[in-house]
Parts: sequence; structure tokens; C-alpha cells
Amino acid sequence: MHLRSVVVLLFALVVLPVCAKEEPRKPWVVATYAYPERDRIAAIQPLADYLAKRGRHPVQVKLFPSPTALAQAMREGQVDVAVPNLHGYLQARRDIPQVTTLPVPQVPALQADRYRAVLVARDAESLAEVKAKAGQLRLMLVGRDSASGGFVPVRYLRSQGLDPAKAFASVAYAGSHAAALQAVAEGHADVAALAADVHDAARPDGVNELWRSDPIPPGPLLCRAATDVPCQTIAAWLLEAHEESPAVMAALRAGWPEFGDATVFIPADLGRLSGIALERD
Repeated sequence: MHLRSVVVLLFALVVLPVCAKEEPRKPWVVATYAYPERDRIAAIQPLADYLAKRGRHPVQVKLFPSPTALAQAMREGQVDVAVPNLHGYLQARRDIPQVTTLPVPQVPALQADRYRAVLVARDAESLAEVKAKAGQLRLMLVGRDSASGGFVPVRYLRSQGLDPAKAFASVAYAGSHAAALQAVAEGHADVAALAADVHDAARPDGVNELWRSDPIPPGPLLCRAATDVPCQTIAAWLLEAHEESPAVMAALRAGWPEFGDATVFIPADLGRLSGIALERD
């Protein structure tokens, strides 16, 4: 064989395969926020596996300490697909220009109607009574970025002339709805805000319901629009998940009681969501 032919053959056998080798693809990051007694990593793992399979793309899961931390991580480009609560969704839509709203679990109507916030109190039977002595009362919320145990009841209190940070003797955060209710029931707080279904399941003696919100919509999933993250395609995959991988919704239901018995994703009601304002602290 001619020497030149030998050189060309060696180049084809050795150099070209090296050049053709693909660079490892950056995984899509699917993430959510932590909540007491809920294994949220397990709750989003089937979703991550489903996206990896449909996209033929590596995916990893991450957990952040709060809905606000999750939104911040998405803002910084650390998260591609997020499962937020309503507060986290509203933060992201307000603060991240390149965020895309994905579908949301379709909660059955009766269960969706039960996802509300309540204000409850010891030694007070009306909001007027609370207003009269608010300066002596301890308020317990679930968390700064909770929906039913945070910004929804806080917004209502402010509409009634009760700014929690100024009107009450103190404001504390219980970390969970059950803990907020327990704090009032045991006398560690005088007023509490929490999810209505948690209150309704317990209804402890000596705790009076003062107010109940309209139904609260769950937060849709979010996608960080980027050149290597096909948000619109991911949205279409979610709408097919009930047929392609029922485990996705089953795991989400286990992680989020507010999803009730949802079995399918539906497009988010952007009109309804746009009517919910998130105040800046």
C-alpha cells in the first residue's frame, strides 16, 4: 500500500473517532422545595425519569430549602424544571423574564374547592375581636412563602387593616400547617393561618375559625427557557404523562396533598393566575 494511503487510513481510524466523540451533555435539573414529613425528592424522581426518557437527555434532581430558594435557584440558572408552590410560581413569573409556565395537575373540583386558607384563634370569636386586641396577640404563620399558611391570609389581614409585622405582638413561623394549628391549640400562639383541610381534619377544641379564603389554585410547574431546554416540548410531554407514565402524577400526589386525586396535567389557567398579585416584602 502506498505510504500516503497508509497515513490517510490511520487518520480515519484514530483521529476521526476522537473528533466525532460527543461532549457530555449538561443534565436538565428538575427541582423542588423541602417540606416536613414529605419526601420531595421521591416525589419528583418519576417526573425527572420521564423527562429523561422522552428527551433522551440526562436529568438530575435537586431539593432546595424553600419555595423562595427554589425560585432564586431558577433565577440563577441552576434549575431547568421546577415544581413550586403558588408563592414560588408567582415569584418566578414576577422576577424571571425567561421563565415558561408549564401545565398543572388537574385537581378534582371538590378537592380544589377545599384548598383554602383559614385564620383561627383562641379566646376570640371574630376578626373584629382580634383587631381590638391585636397588639396583645401572637400570630403564627406556616412560612413566609407558604400560600395557604402565608401570603394569602397575610394579604387578607392587610386588607382588613392588620399588617402582621406591625399590628400583632409577635409573628412566628411554624414550618408546617399541623404545627401552626397545634401552636394555637396548645396556647403557644393566639392566632394562626393555615390550610383549611388541615384545620378541618382536626378541629381542636377551643380554636375558633375567623375567616376562610376562596379556593387557592396550585402553582403550575415552571421551565427555564434556554437554548438546550425545550420548554414547549416539555409542556407537551406533561400533557401526555398520564398515558406514558402514570407514576409521574402518583408521586406528585404523594408529595403535595393539595394535588388531591389528580391524574392528568392540564394547561394552566393564566387568566386566573394573573389576577393573583404577590406583594413585595
